[in-house]
Amino acid sequence: MKRIFVQTILAFTFEVCFSQTVIPEWFENLPQAPPGTMYSVGYSGKYINHSLARESAIAVATKNMAKQIKSRLAFEIEELSDGRFRLLKPTFGLSYKKDIYVNIVDKCVIADSAITDNGYFVLLAYPDIQHHISGNLKKWGNKPAWTEKLPFNKEYNYGVGIVSNYSSWVRAWKDADEYARFDLGKNFEIEARSIHTSKRDNKFIVESNILRQSYDKEFSNTVVISRWYDRENDIYYSLCRQAKKFNK
Repeated sequence: MKRIFVQTILAFTFEVCFSQTVIPEWFENLPQAPPGTMYSVGYSGKYINHSLARESAIAVATKNMAKQIKSRLAFEIEELSDGRFRLLKPTFGLSYKKDIYVNIVDKCVIADSAITDNGYFVLLAYPDIQHHISGNLKKWGNKPAWTEKLPFNKEYNYGVGIVSNYSSWVRAWKDADEYARFDLGKNFEIEARSIHTSKRDNKFIVESNILRQSYDKEFSNTVVISRWYDRENDIYYSLCRQAKKFNK
């Protein structure tokens, strides 16, 4: 019994540490879509049934497409400083419109797909296109410069999402993508208020400053164009881009 338990733990550790060693090219760097078309990627975890894995990957790709067409990001956080600095009452929510999702389901097509030992990958095109992409499988490339410093381009705004230490890489990429959109959006419209408070504690008066930051904004055409996985440190990176004309 002990031997079986040890083998199970080793198998789980192997899956977490060595997953995603091979991926489609378009999962790491999204290709340029033809005029009038958009791409998005979807993915599933390890699979038992290929059909279910494919359906799961398509569902994720469809949600990602809906989010990049138009999404709403609501964020509110309080930071309390009283000699220490800590976060209070954080809220974060990203949503997309159901009618956009339904329209994508009716008019999208799978431009390419791939199966690896770790999951099913799908490249979705919307609206339908006549040609398909043939993406090769590859290992993760070298650490890209954008993980350290955002690109500069007069036509685009960028945001980076970073998460680490996830047991599920499917959930990790979902959160990294959403934090990338948050990082992009927080540079535009964010409301900040500083509140000074004081209270008596026995014979002493304790003073604190609370910084409240929040925004509630709709975004259009926010596309996750690149991803990178740091295997050594188990860190997931997503780069989101938006044309500046869509933020006016």
